[in-house]
Amino acid sequence: MKLTNEFVVAAPLERTWPALLDVPRVSRALPGARIDPDPADGAYRGTMKVKLGAVTAEYAGTAMIQDVDEDERAASFRVEARERSGHGSAVATIRTRLAPEDGRTRVSVETDLEVTGRQAQLGRGIMQDLARGVLDRFAEGLERELSGGADTQPADAASDEPLDLGGAVLGPLRERALVFAAGLVVGVVVGRIVSRR
Repeated sequence: MKLTNEFVVAAPLERTWPALLDVPRVSRALPGARIDPDPADGAYRGTMKVKLGAVTAEYAGTAMIQDVDEDERAASFRVEARERSGHGSAVATIRTRLAPEDGRTRVSVETDLEVTGRQAQLGRGIMQDLARGVLDRFAEGLERELSGGADTQPADAASDEPLDLGGAVLGPLRERALVFAAGLVVGVVVGRIVSRR
């Protein structure tokens, strides 16, 4: 499954680019993430807690930088994780490209994602909505990190609060339900008009 997203960080490219390559630092920008500060064989070990409705899941895995192109301000990351108390897993190759934009930084993200377990039943549309919601939260956290709002935290600091994905999914689901309901109402009305004729 391929997902594409963009977000803008209210910080210049010169500060955003090195921060994005600092995996332990950048992980602090995402609620629910905890990364060991020292890599083993180039891979950072860590965990991620996510909440969707009443269900909270914790994933354990690795993240590593695969390629870095300093001239193009592009980098790719490999993330592999497995659900700790379940059968779900996720493997992703995440390619990022940064560009300056009026003193800010536009980040384009392309993700090749393979998911197994319950999460695989969500479908591409929901996964795209989830990715957008997660990246919005990440952009907010990254802005705080770059503004010095997290300078007092140690490198391995993380919140015990999981990343709540409910808002990312419920909004689009509500919109789809409203569209479906509107279509249903129009269909019923048209059906009645046609049947009267």
